[in-house]
Amino acid sequence: MTGRLLATTGPRRTPAGLATLRCTVQHTSTQEEAKRTRPVALETELVAFGPVAEELGRVQPGTDLHLQGFVDRKGARDPRLELHVTEFGILAPG
Repeated sequence: MTGRLLATTGPRRTPAGLATLRCTVQHTSTQEEAKRTRPVALETELVAFGPVAEELGRVQPGTDLHLQGFVDRKGARDPRLELHVTEFGILAPG
């Protein structure tokens, strides 16, 4: 997934001392569906842990990113989806 970093809430630490970071990313693209092109535009929350959280916490809002990870539920009692970032890269401007 690619997106523009809009905001972060950290980094913070879990009770076990692990770095954690929540952030909001804006994604825009065009996708093919049923032989038609459709625009996609959304904002989504992401979470990162450990060294990825520490590194992502140093990135300035407005930066375009390539993000990799997996989708999981937001919490034990919250079934909403959340992307867990396991790797990211900064995209060149332009």
